[in-house]
Formats: sequence, structure tokens, C-alpha cells
Amino acid sequence: MPMNVLEIAVYAMVLTAGQPHPFECVAVKPEGVNCTNGLSAKADGPNLLFNTGVQIIKDRQGRVQLSNGLQTRFDSSAWVEFQDAGKKPVVSVRKTGPLRFKFSNGFQCEAMGNPEDMARCHKP
Repeated sequence: MPMNVLEIAVYAMVLTAGQPHPFECVAVKPEGVNCTNGLSAKADGPNLLFNTGVQIIKDRQGRVQLSNGLQTRFDSSAWVEFQDAGKKPVVSVRKTGPLRFKFSNGFQCEAMGNPEDMARCHKP
């Protein structure tokens, strides 16, 4: 999975959806992303690995699983719901524009500056 700062920010928001706070994520060299909420991620073969040990696993059809048991469910209104192992909703997200995502917890994540270098998640 190629490193994409906005994508890392979106998953960082999913991982902290229970207690969300505004944060920014920045690409770092050689290859990784650090976020101001304490999370960081790096490539782990074809997957992403967060510093918490959670892996983001994407299959060839684009379906996503998280190694902590969260799974995705797509609905007809373009929202992607992240559910825990018991199928209880954790948070939902949808793309609202180029390089911008809206969450059911009132936050949004968007690229900023050079989209390959920085992203932020905040409550507008």
C-alpha cells in the first residue's frame, strides 16, 4: 500500500474515534507518517503498520480490515462504516471532495499544503 498522508490521517481518526481530538500528520523520511496525536505509520509490506501495532490490511478488491478487529461496511449513501468485532458501529466516513473526508463524529480530514506532505483532522 503506497504511503498517502491523508489516508494515514483518516485511519488515525478511525483509531481514535472514541476520543477524537484535532491533529496533523506529516510525511517523514525515509518512509512514514507522524501525527501530532501520537500515532505514526509506516509501510509493512503491502500493508500499513501503526506504532500501536495495528495493521491496515487492504485486499485486491479494495476491502479494508484492521488487525484490531475493526471491519468496514459500505452503505448505499457512500458512507463507510467501521464496525468492531461485534458489528457495533465505531465511526463512519465519506469522501466529500477532492482530498477531504467527513466523519460521523463531526470531524473532517483533509490534505493541506503539499498533499503528499501534510494532512489535518479537525472539527470545522
